[in-house]
Amino acid sequence: MIVLDKVDKIFPGTTVPAVKQVSFQVDEGNICVFVGPSGCGKTTILRIINRLIEPTSGDIYIKGIKVSDKEVNPDHLRREIGYVIQQIGLLPHRTVEQNVALVPRLLKWPEEKIKPRVKELLDTVGLDPDEVIHKYPFQLSGGMMQRVGVARALAADPPIMLMDEPFGAVDPIVRGRLQDEFLRLQREMKKTICFVTHDINEAIKMGDHIVIMNKGELVQHGTPMEILSEPANEFVKDLIGADREIKLLDLTRSSEIVNRNMDIPDEVREKDCFISSIAPVQRALEKMMKKNSDLVGVQDGEEEIGTISWDDIKKLINKLSGDD
Repeated sequence: MIVLDKVDKIFPGTTVPAVKQVSFQVDEGNICVFVGPSGCGKTTILRIINRLIEPTSGDIYIKGIKVSDKEVNPDHLRREIGYVIQQIGLLPHRTVEQNVALVPRLLKWPEEKIKPRVKELLDTVGLDPDEVIHKYPFQLSGGMMQRVGVARALAADPPIMLMDEPFGAVDPIVRGRLQDEFLRLQREMKKTICFVTHDINEAIKMGDHIVIMNKGELVQHGTPMEILSEPANEFVKDLIGADREIKLLDLTRSSEIVNRNMDIPDEVREKDCFISSIAPVQRALEKMMKKNSDLVGVQDGEEEIGTISWDDIKKLINKLSGDD
């Protein structure tokens, strides 16, 4: 869906690249999280993807189309990409309804289509349309504003979303709830998402794929499992922290280790021993202990997709100790 090929960016008046020879791809329907310290080039990459910044060299492709081609209109490109930023960027003098409807109106949707879409999206992100639709941003809490920002980004049903520290401005409890809610939505929406954070825990929890940046360079990329079990160097190890084992269980999604399409035994059904595919592996372990079972079933929404056993969890832990 999105491919960056040897992208460089040197800003005018500087000689050190803000982004240096960055290449990776984001598969359709995946969340790709960029993580690293401040100034490492994360947001620059995000802005290059939707051409708010032009690269100095290298190419960007979206759906196989080279976005730097003269035939590609940057404004049209951006209208097909949802964008959520940490400061949310809601227009203070416009109501929630007007903020969410902004892009559909730019695209000249008929009003009879816009109004139901706004209500549908507010309901989708967990807000009561009747309660908030006529309010202004200053009348909302930080968490509510973040949800409105996500609803606005989804308004025109873009296939791609760019999210720059979207949950960074709220307290940890609200942040966790927003993360969980967004993962639930993504399970249904299956958007292609580029997500920027400086928090490695958030990256591991949210990402199907992680890109670790430092000083403008791509240091390592891979699945959360690959990053945790095989950090590329000392920088990545320091970024992950000393509690890799805890992160592995508490942040790795159950979908990472599920045995797909395995028959679920009757005993598991009788004990109602199931977890969600987006739940952390730690939840699988807790469920096993609570239900006195060495196996849990895994569901993606209502669909049963496989099982996780106690042996699967032990193998996961052993990856860190090299005891495979």
